Amino acid sequence: MKGFRTLLATMLVVAINAPAFALDKVTLRLDWVYGSEHAPIFLARDKGFFEKEGIDVTVLPGQGSTVTVKLVGNGSEEFGYAAADQGLMAYAKGLPVVSTAVILQKNPVAVIFPKSSGIKTLTDLYGKTMGVLFQSVGEKQWRYVIKYNKLDQSKIHEVALDRNIAAMIEANKVDASLAFFFNDGLKVVSDGTPMDWILLSDVGLPIYSTALLVNEDLLKKNPDLVRRFTRAFVEGWKYSVDHEQEALDAFLKANPTVDAKYSALKLPEVLKLTQSAETEKNGIGYSTKEKWEEMQKALVDMGIMESPIDVSKVFTNDFLK
Repeated sequence: MKGFRTLLATMLVVAINAPAFALDKVTLRLDWVYGSEHAPIFLARDKGFFEKEGIDVTVLPGQGSTVTVKLVGNGSEEFGYAAADQGLMAYAKGLPVVSTAVILQKNPVAVIFPKSSGIKTLTDLYGKTMGVLFQSVGEKQWRYVIKYNKLDQSKIHEVALDRNIAAMIEANKVDASLAFFFNDGLKVVSDGTPMDWILLSDVGLPIYSTALLVNEDLLKKNPDLVRRFTRAFVEGWKYSVDHEQEALDAFLKANPTVDAKYSALKLPEVLKLTQSAETEKNGIGYSTKEKWEEMQKALVDMGIMESPIDVSKVFTNDFLK
């Protein structure tokens, strides 16, 4: 009897301390190396939003959206956080990736310049020297904006950029540059030079930015997992909009070697990009077929995408409900 009581007590201790259910283990591949633009994801993990949904997520750094999309498309990773246009183009080429939430509603590619330059509008670039990373997607987007706004390209002196855009601006080698404003632009601000920028999205470029992507096969086979993951992921962004400092603290805690000043400058600007007329009505992550079609048309016009497809296959808002 004594042995039975001991066994029973042991079984009760195990039962009490065991989790109620096993967590689903998944990976999330980011678009780039860890930066405070990913702070809401770290916050969602640290506050237990994923665990509450029965998910154990491993967040991995990326090497660019193109790579992330391929990893999700071939099934190497369950989820990815990458550029929506890259997901669209990948689907057109046969990689089954689907967006369940468009987080950043505006593309961060911009013309950046010191405030002292006197530049306010695109035509103020006439007579100025502007850095462009030639043969890049950013250059194609810039050419689209030039055509859309009927700019006289011959009046803008374009020079080739190297990768250290901030250094070129700080050394006065260019008056303006094409860049991600929340990366290179804010890096210059962090170094002490007041900057301003014109988002290409505000002057005619209809491109969504980063989105949560999932393999289409996983979406069909395990929609419950996709729904729970999307819910936790979006909750992290919603919470961060209202608790910016808490999100920054979560990121800095997980990445203590990053530049804290630069990270603090970047996060609020990134959070602004989650907002649009559509998200005001329907919540963070919502996207429309019309905007996806506008983006696709622009990609085809730029020569980045060969021909249009049915965009309704590439995105869904169903998992935001």
